[in-house]
Amino acid sequence: MEAYLKDLAHQIVKARAIAKGISLPASFIKRPEKVLYCGMGGSAISGDILGTIAQSRSRIHWTVNRTSRLPEWVDSKTIVILSSYSGNTHEVESIFEQAVARKAHFLVVASGGWLAEEALKRKIPLFRLPQGYPPRFAIGYTTFSLLFLFMRYRWFSVSEKEILEVLKRVRHFPEGEARKLAKRLFGKNIAIYGGGLMQSVALRWRTQFAENAKTLASCEALPEMFHHEVEGWVFPKFKVKRSVAVFLTDRNEPQWLRKKKKVAMNAIQEHGAEFAEFKARGEGALARIFSMVMLGDWTSCELAKLYNVDPMSICVIDRIKKAVK
Repeated sequence: MEAYLKDLAHQIVKARAIAKGISLPASFIKRPEKVLYCGMGGSAISGDILGTIAQSRSRIHWTVNRTSRLPEWVDSKTIVILSSYSGNTHEVESIFEQAVARKAHFLVVASGGWLAEEALKRKIPLFRLPQGYPPRFAIGYTTFSLLFLFMRYRWFSVSEKEILEVLKRVRHFPEGEARKLAKRLFGKNIAIYGGGLMQSVALRWRTQFAENAKTLASCEALPEMFHHEVEGWVFPKFKVKRSVAVFLTDRNEPQWLRKKKKVAMNAIQEHGAEFAEFKARGEGALARIFSMVMLGDWTSCELAKLYNVDPMSICVIDRIKKAVK
């Protein structure tokens, strides 16, 4: 597992080469207005991260689709991205067939499987990823291979300076901090909160805790949680007293958000729960996002050690997949 945790910088470097090998056909849309990113589980989180970047770096409207249906609004000004690391995700295969029938402009991101075979057969642009990774730990490939292509076509405004900072940041491993946090979260009910750049990171933490540490956690966006969830930190009392609220903070948060968050933290503590706050590190948006992605990933694996479970095992997910084969 540690090899995957330490592989992120290598993936980013390799992703640039993968993107360089992709040339879009002359018939492909030149200036998209919309992107529909389709994926499930570990293959979908990159869509959330890229969508976060798109909000401030692109005029493209970005939507992440975690269903098996191609929305009716997909048209000639839309790029559909089908992301499935295995290439055999049932829901994404279904959308592939719908996209072909709709004659949509689309790309495939996969390491092999049915999707890769069909993309090659139909001459659809394919981001062929290296095999051998758990999908959730191929986040460097699934995020940056697309990002480098979008930078090349000037659909996203991201500088080389920002890429270099990400590479520098992800080569520093948060082992000690993750070990300390895992001890604090062990045996606790966990709620994760993040807004802005940290909203997709909060989701990443929740899913990594589930798959790696076999631990249930919830996540909610800020400032959304101030309008409902903050009132729920009262009952059941036995659960609240064994809970930790984890706030993921970005340095660009406005002053009003910080004030509201402080009130929420105090209220949570008053009812007997703990809270913890972790601040993203780095100058650029990408570096700050991936500094926190790494902390969550490392913490999930440290938590798995404390629970004495195998973070690589996904027995129930495999049983569910077999049910439809």
